Amino acid sequence: MTQELRERKLRREIHAIRVKKFRWPLEGFRFIMNGLGFGESLRALSEDRLLELKSIMINYRKHGRPYEFTYDKQGKYMFALMKQANWTDAQLRAYLISHYQKSHWNLLIAKERRAVIAMFQYYVKKTKPIPQ
Repeated sequence: MTQELRERKLRREIHAIRVKKFRWPLEGFRFIMNGLGFGESLRALSEDRLLELKSIMINYRKHGRPYEFTYDKQGKYMFALMKQANWTDAQLRAYLISHYQKSHWNLLIAKERRAVIAMFQYYVKKTKPIPQ
């Protein structure tokens, strides 16, 4: 099978997962792909990137727990600071992807975690009103 045929087959499989497992509309899927750093077009992705995206989609597991419960103890502290700084989950994810090329707090190493917490502490301190 040629590379072109393998890529076409992967694109079909990804769209099948999108529809059957998640029931995402195409525009929503493009938004999610873009947020994960894959761009908006499956045709622009190489075979390796298509395999990576397919793997992420297959291994994704929905659960009913609130988002902050997926964090460890230090992550819950970061989450509290994030809320005090008026950041959203989407903003945090975009920051982690752009600065560390990682999509979730649990993927960061200790040095990166400390840097994120320090950044949020700075923002929280900066936004607090000064007592008169």
